[in-house]
Amino acid sequence: MLFPIHRAFYLILPVLVACSGKVDVEPTPSGGGGGQGGQGGGQTGSCPAEPPADGAPCDVPAEKPCSYGECCPQTFNCEAGKWIELLVGCAPPAPCPGSPPLDGAPCAGGPCGQTSPCTYTCVPDGAEMFTMTCGDDNLWHSDTPDLCDGASTCGGMLQCLPGFVCVEKQAFGTQYECVSNPCFPDSLSCACAEPACGDGFTCIQASESNVLCECPACK
Repeated sequence: MLFPIHRAFYLILPVLVACSGKVDVEPTPSGGGGGQGGQGGGQTGSCPAEPPADGAPCDVPAEKPCSYGECCPQTFNCEAGKWIELLVGCAPPAPCPGSPPLDGAPCAGGPCGQTSPCTYTCVPDGAEMFTMTCGDDNLWHSDTPDLCDGASTCGGMLQCLPGFVCVEKQAFGTQYECVSNPCFPDSLSCACAEPACGDGFTCIQASESNVLCECPACK
């Protein structure tokens, strides 16, 4: 998200902060500042304990920005004796996966790089709901580790719910996704599963709840 830009900004270049991890800030309170740190006054050579007020007096080296918060922090610089809040741009976190990830599967960039928690339902009426959370260990954690009834695993990454099949796409790497069964109510085969592979891919094997697709042009 973009933080507001105070009108006192001048010649301040945008600072891009990648949201791939948390930014831990441990400001060191300076002596004599008392309780004024949160207001940005009276600090000598160190960041105040709380975000300063934009335009408040400061005495911190200009090359020492002060940041506050996780993922997309507020950042201040001491310019000409006054605190100036810098413009901070953050890349948005990855959206929740379309299909529920498996408990323990890797997630993108921890809680700062991945939208979380993500809620899914085992059945269309939403009677059986469960939540997946991307933890600090960069792994998905479920409040219901067991698979939904009739669900199947997909590449050790996803849980394909009933009515969906696991599609494995092989190109320069391997990609897994769950797609609605294109052959239902007939048995799964390449004859009817080709649309599940998508453009540029060819179905080379389909059985039970798995479809294997290849990219001929990628060889």
